[in-house]
Amino acid sequence: MPNKQSLILAIDIGNSAATYGLCSGRQIKRSGYVLSDDIPKISLKIIKSGISRHNYKVIISSVVPQITLKLSKSIKRVFGSKVPLHILGKNLKISVSTRYSQRALGADRLANVYGALRRYKPPILVIDYGTAITFDYISKRGIFEGGLIIPGLNLSARALGEHTALLPSLKKLGPVRGLCGRNTKEAINAGVLIGFAALSDGLVERFQKFCRPRRLTVLATGGLAKKVAPYVRHFDYVDPMHTIRSLALIYRNEIEKTNVR
Repeated sequence: MPNKQSLILAIDIGNSAATYGLCSGRQIKRSGYVLSDDIPKISLKIIKSGISRHNYKVIISSVVPQITLKLSKSIKRVFGSKVPLHILGKNLKISVSTRYSQRALGADRLANVYGALRRYKPPILVIDYGTAITFDYISKRGIFEGGLIIPGLNLSARALGEHTALLPSLKKLGPVRGLCGRNTKEAINAGVLIGFAALSDGLVERFQKFCRPRRLTVLATGGLAKKVAPYVRHFDYVDPMHTIRSLALIYRNEIEKTNVR
């Protein structure tokens, strides 16, 4: 039987940052994120939290192979070489019913689809607000049909500062005071948040028409989901930790249950 006291350390490595969660059963006991350059420090942060290192099981999804390698070495150095370490798409293979090219499907999107199918009723649209924004559509039959990839909020805001002569760089997105920004930074901030909210609403409406007569379940996740959520009309659920929950679910369903048989 699996160790009931064990904690699943689920880590999602993105292009800009990594999110991690310590999962016990269906609960996330502790969570956080670090920027890409600091990703190997995740294991040290966890150890400093005072939780016994010996009970960890680790599962990783990543779209940055070089950082995955560094983090894997760091985890083994801190937790010991025998720590169970599973990397989605490498030494851990799972499958979902899909029409999308399996080779081209990122591990984070695969995890999102896997978790969405087990937590929500299809048809489902999973919108992940990260460095890029992905819209992933799951049909009423539970088949991942594919989706869209769009430049993300921070990426777009940064591009304005880098590719224009007079527009300032916006380091952080803040609350929008109104539709009309009263200075350039306010205008960029409002333009990014309200603009991507309008884009999101418009695309949700198109996906809804695509899947009629069934009602579409819309899930927003990713690090910037809560930033854009106040300006979007069509979200049913906002869960920035959906990928982490999905990774823990994958571990329980695909590893622990398999080992019990």
